[in-house]
Amino acid sequence: MDRTEMLGQENVKTLIIRLATPAIIGLMVQAIYNLVDTIFIGRGLGEDSVLGIAGISVAFPVQMLMMAIALGVGIGGASVISRSLGSGRREYAERTVGNMVTMILFSSLVFTALAIYYIEPILTLFGASETVLPFATDYTYYILLGTVFFTFSAAMSNAIRAEGNTIFAMMILVVSSVANIILNPLFIFELGMGIKGAAIATVISQIIGTLMVLYYYFSGRAEVPFYFSNLAPHTGIIKESSYIGTSESMFNVVESLLFLLFNQSLLHYGGDLGIAVFGIVIKVFMLTLMPIIGLKQAIQPIFGYNYGATNYLRIRQTMTIATYMATALCFLSMIIVFLIPEQIIGLFSNDPDLIEMGVPAIIICYLMMPFIGVQIIATALLQSLGKSLESLVLILSRQVIFLPPLVLLLPLQFGLTGIWIAFPLSDLLAFVVALFMMRRESKKMEIL
Repeated sequence: MDRTEMLGQENVKTLIIRLATPAIIGLMVQAIYNLVDTIFIGRGLGEDSVLGIAGISVAFPVQMLMMAIALGVGIGGASVISRSLGSGRREYAERTVGNMVTMILFSSLVFTALAIYYIEPILTLFGASETVLPFATDYTYYILLGTVFFTFSAAMSNAIRAEGNTIFAMMILVVSSVANIILNPLFIFELGMGIKGAAIATVISQIIGTLMVLYYYFSGRAEVPFYFSNLAPHTGIIKESSYIGTSESMFNVVESLLFLLFNQSLLHYGGDLGIAVFGIVIKVFMLTLMPIIGLKQAIQPIFGYNYGATNYLRIRQTMTIATYMATALCFLSMIIVFLIPEQIIGLFSNDPDLIEMGVPAIIICYLMMPFIGVQIIATALLQSLGKSLESLVLILSRQVIFLPPLVLLLPLQFGLTGIWIAFPLSDLLAFVVALFMMRRESKKMEIL
């Protein structure tokens, strides 16, 4: 049985675990290196630790825009590849791989040029005060230089995963992340480069990830190979993959724009300290969310392949098992945060004001964590079935309809605490929408 056939034949629970385990490991390592990045800066800048952490927090929305490019191409292309394989259109899958490379190179180079040219206005817009702006600029400039490497390795990892090779996709994340963890203290402490060193270490690790992707395709390991002739744009593939990837891309674009609202509100109610706390909470949240994202990446090729093969019963089994697993993982992460909030915040800095503000913030933000799993599984289902509009509506329900009004209104009554409360409330409301949409799509396929 080859890698693509197992998507339609292997025991569902065994297959999910097989595909999810390497994805989770890779993503967890990647999230840990993001944490380590912030920890090294918080510990390495001494009295400027809060400003350094705030600088990274302000730069984070720019990185999310980079991720929007990678995921828009990666998720969309992977969906086309897995469905094409399921329906026996292998040549179409091969052309999709080539077109993914073309889309990544074009979009990332355009983004880099524009972002570098407008770097200071962008960072100011995202909440950088006069004291934080130098730190944010130093970090973001070097990160932007590595955009093409980051987007390429991230997007093509999805293509590799779509053909069932989750092990190599995991290795790309693990090797590049471990390299970043090793290089961080070298550049920050040994070479005395501070926040610039953290950014340079990150870019070098992304170059390593890119080289691994190139090795995969040019060594003949790929089930769906890359051919230079497939770089020529194919209107149908670009349209289909872009349409599908729009929801995932828009999630990151909207999330990035929301940081404008969040950081400006935080600057007003909590100053630079509030932005630093938010940056820490987001990094911790991303770490605990990685197992669920890994689970999502594992089930997407199963959904896509079996939808292409019209095996709807297998889709139902996958959806049910994945939903239980995601909910359990979310609940576990909530318990851990509730048990040791002070120790978690204290990892990043010894600043007593940061810890005092951070502990209640992280507890409040995690109140509805168990409901997030259903949202992620529902999004995976809709994207894999090619339901771009529906998945976009689901994502935007939380990010646009629920969260911004709550962030604007609740602080009027509760101050800074109101900003933290907005997150669990929006999670609860988005859960209701996700549950409704998941059941509706299930009934369409007559699998309930």
